[in-house]
Parts: sequence; structure tokens; C-alpha cells
Amino acid sequence: MKTKILILFALGCLFLSCSSSYKTLKSEQEENFRLSDYSTFGFYDIEAQGDTNSKNFEKNIGLIKQAIALNLRQKGLNEAQDPEIRINIAILVKEEEQTRQTDFRTDGLPRYMGQRRYSWKSEEVVVGTYREGTMLIDFVDAASNKMVWKGGSKGVLSQSGKDFSEKINQAVSEIFAKI
Repeated sequence: MKTKILILFALGCLFLSCSSSYKTLKSEQEENFRLSDYSTFGFYDIEAQGDTNSKNFEKNIGLIKQAIALNLRQKGLNEAQDPEIRINIAILVKEEEQTRQTDFRTDGLPRYMGQRRYSWKSEEVVVGTYREGTMLIDFVDAASNKMVWKGGSKGVLSQSGKDFSEKINQAVSEIFAKI
């Protein structure tokens, strides 16, 4: 019985470790949209805003485009100069602060300083910073210039950026699974 519980626990840990660190956002599509109606795709030029000073920015954009192109080729589309469907990629990266609330039970009792009007207030204290990224992908019908599908992903970016390629491939696959 103990071995069965250990095996189930190990499988649960393996499943959780394989899950994506990104949250897939709700996708929306036009009522009559079917990706199989299109045979070619192409990318819009990327207009970058915000934190684009990273030395890896151009490389990361290329990795995102590669992941999208790979997923579309698996669905039977080919990249072309004059595509039937155009892909717009929107990326937002912002630095966020992780905070916590002070509490006299955990932060120690306030010391009396000899003043009668002394008061202690709970306040938020910054304990760390992190970068959060959001990637939105839009499909635009080239003939009508109308958006026919959109989806996206959001998550915390790792500081090292070592496994960025793997995470992007996984996030794009999860996004496209909703088409």
C-alpha cells in the first residue's frame, strides 16, 4: 500500500514539474473562422515599446516567430511573402514588485520611545522584484484586413532566460491548441 501511495505521489510531482509556468489566456475567434481555410501565413513587422533594451530582445522575438511558424506548419500552413493570414505579435514586459504586509506578531513588537502619541501602522514592504511578460497573438485575414482569431499567454519571466526557448515553444503550443 505504501508503494502505491509513493508511486502516485511521484507521478503527481512529475506532472506538476512538467506543467507550464505560463497561464494561457482565453482565446477569441470569429464565428466562421477555421484555420484550415488558409494555406499561407506571414508576420507583421514588430513595433516594440517598453523594455526593449535587452541584448536578447531580437533573439527572443526570433524564437517566438519560430515557435509560431512551427505550430502553423504542423497545422498545414506555409510561410509566404503574400500570405492569406497575417500574424500580429504583441509583447508587454514589465517589472513588478513582490510585497508583504508588516505585522507586529512576526516583525517584533514596537518599542516605546517615550512619546505619548506613538502609533504603529501596518504597511506594505517590498521583498523582491520580478519581470512579468504577456504575449498576444492575433490572426488577421489579409483579404478583409479583419482580425479573425486572438490568443495569448502570461507569466513570470525567469531571470536567467536559459530555458526561454522551451517555455515559449510550450506556451505557443498551448495557445494554438485552442484554435
